[in-house]
Amino acid sequence: MDVGRLWGRGVEWDEVRALLARDADTPMGQERALILEPGTDPDAIRLALTDTREARQALAEAGSPPWGALPDVRPSLERCRVPEAILEGAELVTLVPLIEASNRLRAYGRGAAPVAPRLAVRFRHLPSLTPLHDLLSRSLTPEGTLTDEASPRLRSIRRKIKEQRAQIVKVLEALFHSQGAEAAFQDRYVTIRHGRYVVPVRAEALPRVKGIVHDRSQSGATLFVEPERAVELNNDLVQAVREEEAECLRILQALTNEVSAVLPELDMLVEGIGELDLIFARAEMAERMKATEPEIDAGRTIALSGARHPLLLAQSWKEPGRPVVPVDLHLDADQPLLLVTGPNAGGKTVALKTLGLLALMAQTGCHLPVEEGSRLPIFSRLFAVIGDDQSVAENLSTFSAFVKQVKDLLADVDDRSLVLLDELGAGTDPDEGAALAQAILEDLQVRGALVMATTHLEPLKAFASTHTGARNASVEFDGERLAPTFRLLYDRPGQSYALTIAARLGLPDRLIDRAHSHRSTQAKNLQELLARLDQEARQSADRAAEAERRESQAAALLGRAQKEVEAAQAKAKEILARAKAEAQTLLADIKRKVAEEWERLKSEERSKRALEATRKRLAEVAPPAPGQPARTMVLTPSWRDKLRESVRMPEKTDVPEELMLIGKTTDEGRDLVEKYLDDAFLAGRHSVRLVHGKGTGVLRKAVHELLAVHPLVESFRPGNPNEGGGGATVVELKVD
Repeated sequence: MDVGRLWGRGVEWDEVRALLARDADTPMGQERALILEPGTDPDAIRLALTDTREARQALAEAGSPPWGALPDVRPSLERCRVPEAILEGAELVTLVPLIEASNRLRAYGRGAAPVAPRLAVRFRHLPSLTPLHDLLSRSLTPEGTLTDEASPRLRSIRRKIKEQRAQIVKVLEALFHSQGAEAAFQDRYVTIRHGRYVVPVRAEALPRVKGIVHDRSQSGATLFVEPERAVELNNDLVQAVREEEAECLRILQALTNEVSAVLPELDMLVEGIGELDLIFARAEMAERMKATEPEIDAGRTIALSGARHPLLLAQSWKEPGRPVVPVDLHLDADQPLLLVTGPNAGGKTVALKTLGLLALMAQTGCHLPVEEGSRLPIFSRLFAVIGDDQSVAENLSTFSAFVKQVKDLLADVDDRSLVLLDELGAGTDPDEGAALAQAILEDLQVRGALVMATTHLEPLKAFASTHTGARNASVEFDGERLAPTFRLLYDRPGQSYALTIAARLGLPDRLIDRAHSHRSTQAKNLQELLARLDQEARQSADRAAEAERRESQAAALLGRAQKEVEAAQAKAKEILARAKAEAQTLLADIKRKVAEEWERLKSEERSKRALEATRKRLAEVAPPAPGQPARTMVLTPSWRDKLRESVRMPEKTDVPEELMLIGKTTDEGRDLVEKYLDDAFLAGRHSVRLVHGKGTGVLRKAVHELLAVHPLVESFRPGNPNEGGGGATVVELKVD
């Protein structure tokens, strides 16, 4: 967007950008926020709004991205582009936290992918640059000094330097123990002057200590001397130090070359982190403002409900006792001119700036402090003539500055422009100012611009009331309290309340009365009408608020009733489910007891049958009944065997190995199978066959159900083809 004319204070766009920058966490993001400019491509704007929405969702689900404390590496990268440039270790080491942040952010993006798929792609595309990170971490300390691991040669040189220094110190300290040392040396310590190891010698004892004087104390009493025996050792040390410096320079050059080789990836990383930081700054600001995502209108409709000035919101965070009053802002192609009137300090300019700021914010991807469903079109230009700072700076009158600014904007305005005009027609004769202002508004309407203007001029109020495409609005003022409410009332021109305010502020009544007498009858009638309309409007608003309050209470009561009904339904379902579960448990218990009783009865029946069969066998050898002739039998071993044989259970041949059930009913079949299985078991059979035929399968099913629970049955299966196939069932009986 061409923010064409932000004269003077304008709409305070710089202040909003500074507010956004405070929510950024990196130097790159902060800089982007401070130079942020609105876009004009609808698709790009919608995607930016989507990015902000995803960032808000990511904040809610995964917290803030782990940016860390990132330095601004861009100056170092720019130096790296200079041929044969060598970066200092302190510059190179700043790349380490940047690359580490890349790895952390990539992991964060993977975690946030379910709620922020677009941003996850951005995070994934951040270069990792792990080889460069490992090289720099190995070669440099956190302060930027080269480590011994930077190269084998550097390690060797430093070892040599350490040994050389130790040898020099040893030689010099030996002097302190030589003959006459007490008189020769001021103190017994080794120090360094101009890169060479020296000892403090008394000035008068210099002839006794042969060597080179490198320095002297302020008093001149002490000379710092390099003894002859240390000269060669110091020379070797200086040479080793030079070798170290040369090797360090070579390593820094090599590291710089490694950085240069991946400059495109580093640029991509810096830009990617900066862009992501800006997106999350928009999300952070939106959260604090309790903002919503605006809809982008394809036409020319502005419909902002409950709009709040973003800077006033930020101020309210510091001063909770100063709430921000929301306003509704509406313009469209049918009514592209909105004229706002009312007393000074009533909120006209705030409403004007609110519209301008929200338009700019929306076109930079920011969510807006408005109610859900609010929408805005895309503007190619925004012109704001607000304040007179420029007129003071250029030594122009307010009116002259206004004319100059309007002349400039008329050269560029079109049907995609938003024009904001504060105190339209002021600074000159009211009649001429109103006439000129009306002409300007008519010209802007012809050009198709959306225009919001403020004024005190009565003729302009009449123009807005009668002119097609124009609309009046006023800032509400409580005449009883002499205080603005800051609400915007549509289709009603406002009044200045100048005489009322003057009277309440203590101006003598005679002056107020004289002022009233000077006003025309028409003006007084209009003022009285407007005052009456204001009072009626406030009363109507109060009634509407009361109705809304009651409606809200009714809705709350209905909501509570619905919750109670839902709770009762849930309780009933719970009770029903519990009753069903108890019934099922009871039914299962009954079935179990019936089955147990059934098994007991069958067991008793089988026992009776077995007992009866045994009784019949024993009857043959029982003693004679009274009155019957007795028989005497000598039981030889052979006779005992015969007796034992006489009470033995029936052999297998006594019970057939097959039971024919074809033609029997289900009940008949069950009874026959019951008796047959008992007999077969008592006869000692291990396997029998039940022939039930195929038919409808009812008899087979009944037989199988009986076999499944019969206590004498070990297992059963359909017959093989030679055993009758599916028309027969082979039963394996338990072994007694």
